[in-house]
Amino acid sequence: AGARPELLKTLDEWVGGLAGKTVLDLGGGPGQYSVAFAQMGAKVTWHDVSNRYRAIAEEKAKEAGVEIRFSVGYMDEAPSLLREDFVLVFNRICWNYGRQDASFARVVYGLVKPGGVGYVDTTHADYQYDTLSVSAKLRIRLNNKTWWKIGHPFPPHGRLAELFLRYRMEKMLVDYSAPMNDRILFRKARQTAPGVSR
Repeated sequence: AGARPELLKTLDEWVGGLAGKTVLDLGGGPGQYSVAFAQMGAKVTWHDVSNRYRAIAEEKAKEAGVEIRFSVGYMDEAPSLLREDFVLVFNRICWNYGRQDASFARVVYGLVKPGGVGYVDTTHADYQYDTLSVSAKLRIRLNNKTWWKIGHPFPPHGRLAELFLRYRMEKMLVDYSAPMNDRILFRKARQTAPGVSR
């Protein structure tokens, strides 16, 4: 599946034009969004754990004639591996691969430049719940109730909004229009209040 044009348009508007802006595709997978951002003139960094996906994304970038910087590692390792922040941090359909929901929200927020934009789209725990094995259901319940993650359970519906509301924002849009996804789009505060570290 390709990048969704309406989402690209929305993100372009929120950042005031992607051309020349730094973008992190965090959990970039096969790279369709990395390529789309680069085609819009952004300076794109693709970060994912999968070397297989890296090869696919590199091929897509080559075919499209765009330059993308590639970084391989766990999503939680992005701050230490990349050592920079970005005008846009984009995380789509891979939130569950973060080590723990609260700490991964801190990672995503921290990677966004002050005044920059973050976008997260994740399937939530109700997704195909009735079809899951007993052990998968137990892992979801454990994460829902205790925040402990074993494996890669999806977060419970509403958790992302709860987590990101802990941080200083100029604006945040919470979108529950897709029945099995939570989508968060936020603009990080341009500066923190005196005495506030985040």
